[in-house]
Amino acid sequence: MKCTVILACDVYDPSAPELSQEWESEETIQKMETTIKDLGYDVAVLSNPTEITSVLCNIPLEERKHWMVWNLIEGYQSPNREAYIPALCEYLAVPHTGSSAAVQTFTLDKYKTNLFLKSFGIPTTDFWLVEDKNQTPPGNFPLFIKPNGEGSSLGINEKNRIQNSNDWMEVLPALVEKYSPVLVESYLSGRELTIAVLGNKGSYSATVPAFVDYPGSVYSDLVKSKESFVESLDFSVPKDLTNTLQTFAVQIANFLGSSGYIRIDFKLEKDLPYFLEVNATPGFSSVYSTLPLLWESSGKTYSELLNYVLDLGFQEYKHHHRYKYAKDKNL
Repeated sequence: MKCTVILACDVYDPSAPELSQEWESEETIQKMETTIKDLGYDVAVLSNPTEITSVLCNIPLEERKHWMVWNLIEGYQSPNREAYIPALCEYLAVPHTGSSAAVQTFTLDKYKTNLFLKSFGIPTTDFWLVEDKNQTPPGNFPLFIKPNGEGSSLGINEKNRIQNSNDWMEVLPALVEKYSPVLVESYLSGRELTIAVLGNKGSYSATVPAFVDYPGSVYSDLVKSKESFVESLDFSVPKDLTNTLQTFAVQIANFLGSSGYIRIDFKLEKDLPYFLEVNATPGFSSVYSTLPLLWESSGKTYSELLNYVLDLGFQEYKHHHRYKYAKDKNL
């Protein structure tokens, strides 16, 4: 039986760029649709929540194992926004790409993720959660302030690097008002790096890492683009640092129990890497998304990446215990 892939997506809205910054462009969705069709699947592109839930609920029970939902839903503001599709699919016994709802929600909270990974020995800078706009600086300057539950550099610009008390009083209140809570970190002055991990638990593999270079000194929301890759990836990471990052990346995937794919960011301080964040719903644009570029740096194609991700989703559906309740209820 021919399998059907549903691309469950939010499509970038240029009239509301801040709210939809993490969403994929129409061009990306079209490229994914064409590539997946060429792999032999039927493809449906759905972006309306009512339509997505209706279609999933109306798939005959005996056919659900032949469907795959590619989770591209990002939403906004809700701490559960990246978990909508995984939770729904798990409840209905429909396969989906990527990690479980639990992993999605957990990694969207940067503070909790830092606490968790630090407890296992993953190096992090000092960090604090701040909800009070009148709070005094919790550590020594320089500090860096960012939203605790947002991605795509939302709420981040050059002013988020805090050099003194005046900077703190200027930036903190507005950021707390808009994004509370916020994460405050001891500022890391070195270069940023990114790496991806693909696979399901027990079979993870890390890509090569790359330095992420960008205009200015802060990876801000002004750098992000849906038209081009404004950043540049520098793959000249020294071998020892590559090995360290790959070891950390696979350890992080194991600690979290991720599925399919995650992207992990680090930053250097005195040539040592410190964990920044995990993205469990990374972009899949062949033009402006980092994970496909990391994958393709090894000589593999974009088509091979999408095919591998779909295979991982079907493997997860067959073997992961989190689908058991739904399968038993629907038998």
